[in-house]
Amino acid sequence: MSRYPVPFLPAPPEVGQALSPANRVRGDFRRGLLAAAMALGAVSILQAQDTGGEIRTRQLWDMSLRQQRPQKTTKTSALPHNTTDDAFVGITLWRLRPSKSEDAPSVRMLVHEPESGKDEDWTPERCEAKTPLHAGQRVRISIESARSGYLYVVDREQYADGSFGDAKLIFPTLKTRRGNNKVQAGQVVDIPGTGEGTLKVELSRPDQVAEELTILVSPKRIEGLSIGSEALPIPKEQLAEWKKSWGAPNKELEDPGQAGKAYTPAEKDAAETGAALTDADPLPQTMFQVKSGPGNPMLVTVPLKIEKR
Repeated sequence: MSRYPVPFLPAPPEVGQALSPANRVRGDFRRGLLAAAMALGAVSILQAQDTGGEIRTRQLWDMSLRQQRPQKTTKTSALPHNTTDDAFVGITLWRLRPSKSEDAPSVRMLVHEPESGKDEDWTPERCEAKTPLHAGQRVRISIESARSGYLYVVDREQYADGSFGDAKLIFPTLKTRRGNNKVQAGQVVDIPGTGEGTLKVELSRPDQVAEELTILVSPKRIEGLSIGSEALPIPKEQLAEWKKSWGAPNKELEDPGQAGKAYTPAEKDAAETGAALTDADPLPQTMFQVKSGPGNPMLVTVPLKIEKR
């Protein structure tokens, strides 16, 4: 996938500052809700025998969460402590479409189309991670971890014969958050970052069938990586070692009821400023519960399928 700039978006805010006490509490509670959701969903999903069962499971799961979540006006002193498992990562794949009249003006993106030479309004909308993408589509990715740590995202192409292209570290780079990949639990990271535009799906070979994302949250910074302005090539041996050392079984759970919904001002603000999302905000579209003990890295692999039109 290649990057396409959006020229008018504001520059990213300063990063590296600690969250405010209120944001930390809201983030902790959201982390607990996400973990509880994943735990309930994972148990029920094992019992579901068909797609309809999975949908009913998620609907029941969402209802239970809404009842447990604090309202936006809840005082921070009244929030309970989180006691649930936190070994999970949430991602939301955003597919851009032409903006509609009901879309909030603040979430629209002005995109320059080289083919037509025109600037057009586009709005990100949620789609399931398994939804096939098509060449020419523009996408963005949001990532939210239930654990604090250092976030790394590797992208590589997959081909029809099962082979892979060269791996590249697309996050962190100096273009996104000025290279700062330290994330707090419950903090949202958007790729590309604020002011960096979108990712455009492009086929490098006719037999390309997917883009494989490897998402890693490590409790410690990985030494020896020379982060620059562009994506850093990662030797296939190094990626294989990461997967061997830190890969673990995981369970995946989608939220089909949220698919197709547009980016919200709160989600945009969370990505731009580090503000914590609340009970009123949707959870990540795709959840991964990782069998990773406390203090261990969490690694998940997300294949984004590509189909020809």
